[in-house]
Amino acid sequence: MKLLIDAGNSRVKWALWDGRELGPVTALAHDELARLAQDWQGLAVDAVYAANVAHAHVRAAITAAAPLPVQWQRSQQQALGVRNHYREVAEQGADRWLAVLGARRLQAGDLVIACAGTALTVEALTAEGDYLGGLILPGYRLMLQSLAQNTAQLDRQAGLACDFPQGTEDALASGAIDALCGAIQRMQGRLAAHTGRQPQLMLTGGDAAVLAAALPPGARIVDNLVLYGLASVADSA
Repeated sequence: MKLLIDAGNSRVKWALWDGRELGPVTALAHDELARLAQDWQGLAVDAVYAANVAHAHVRAAITAAAPLPVQWQRSQQQALGVRNHYREVAEQGADRWLAVLGARRLQAGDLVIACAGTALTVEALTAEGDYLGGLILPGYRLMLQSLAQNTAQLDRQAGLACDFPQGTEDALASGAIDALCGAIQRMQGRLAAHTGRQPQLMLTGGDAAVLAAALPPGARIVDNLVLYGLASVADSA
């Protein structure tokens, strides 16, 4: 049994992996990490795999609470049939690389992988296993927060996304959703032009369902994609 940990910008998620299925996923805010030692006490695991893109104190809390030494993951030049074309692999967030590995585990073919959390990342992966790179932009709430903090009159609750917003609240929601969906669809178009094939879209993250509702039908939502990437790494060890 393996303990898999995804330490993101807002939450730490963890689950057990038995080599076949992912167990129930627990998600904790960063101010709840004192619970980890109690939650993990007595776990019958033989390895711990983790990725961290949060601040150093989050990594330290996980290291202190883990029942075994943590095998921290980094982006790689190549792994599990995927070739990473990122210019400086060492500077790429491990979560992005693991999301790509998780997506490849679950689906073949050309893929655009969009992780909709605090930030939105949009990755391009070919059927041949070439990870071509991707985008990083503010996520839905971060976009709204930026407007609230840097304008005089837009610190208000967002409304509903719609085709023709006729109020400021709806304009905020619609603008953010359109920006995020536009980035995803542009990447789909670029990958299609590159390969000559129409890619499948895979969505993950807390806002995946919100974006799926605003995009054309056919997107596949997969929760906890980074954990599936960690599972692939654990299986290959």
